[in-house]
Amino acid sequence: MASIYSGRGSVIGLATEDVYGTAKARSNWRPVISSSLTRTVEKVPRPSLRVGTLGAMRRSNYVSVDSAGGSFSVECTYENVGLLLHHWLGSSSTYTATGSAPFTHTYKIAEDVPLGLTIENVRGTGTSETFEGCRISSGTLSVASAGVMSFEAEVIAETSAARGSAGTPSFGSGDTPVLHSHAGTPALTWGGSSYNLVDFSVTVNNALSTRQHLGSAATKKPLRSDFQTVEVSCTVECDDALMAAYLANTESDGTITFTSGSQSFKVEFQNAYLSACSDPISDASIVQQSLTFTCQSDGTNEGIEVTVINANATATAN
Repeated sequence: MASIYSGRGSVIGLATEDVYGTAKARSNWRPVISSSLTRTVEKVPRPSLRVGTLGAMRRSNYVSVDSAGGSFSVECTYENVGLLLHHWLGSSSTYTATGSAPFTHTYKIAEDVPLGLTIENVRGTGTSETFEGCRISSGTLSVASAGVMSFEAEVIAETSAARGSAGTPSFGSGDTPVLHSHAGTPALTWGGSSYNLVDFSVTVNNALSTRQHLGSAATKKPLRSDFQTVEVSCTVECDDALMAAYLANTESDGTITFTSGSQSFKVEFQNAYLSACSDPISDASIVQQSLTFTCQSDGTNEGIEVTVINANATATAN
């Protein structure tokens, strides 16, 4: 009888590759909320019109594309998501005024995302599958009232190895979740004013695409195929000043900061204008506004900057 697995205990193991597509021993581990990482082999019939001797059935097929990737979601903590932020935005730096904690880590958009990640997808109580040559094509930080901030990534991988025995996770010592209640009150500042938030998300689309070439059914290293985008979505209680800013095409920087003790997690979205502002009324409850900010580059600031303060000496620590 086949083994029966459950999803409890599912984690991902991560490592920055030295050579694209060459798996590396995992250095960072995170429990997952969900994971759809998988390998898909597309098989198509041969184009020949040849059939069997008695019917009209085709006789054979071939592998056209061997692709890997998918999405995963993890909790955001103050201590443990630096490696993912680095591979999402592209660059990171660390500063301390004293040579010791606290350390300030800054994550910014770079010309390209880092070379590649190895991701081991430990499938609960079952086996694991190791994906190599992973690049984050899109990622979203999100949090809603009464919730925990999460990070969801869409990944394009070169390929994956056959499923086998799971690695042994080694988690960092800190594990403080970024909670909705850690946000400032009001939580959001933009255009010189502050607003209470119902929910908040920021998505960076790195616009990566697969590259199919003769000689392999797997992709070569995914590269940008379009403009990168940074978009912020949030809900506030209705404020006519925001509708006025939408109509006036006002541009400004915005920030939202979460704090727990000496640790903090700040998202700054830059050169942002309101690309959507909607506040329909459908019942007698408090009227809310749904807002979408589109961020831009000004040649110096590239649309988003994430700053994390913690006790880690490096920006990508476990």
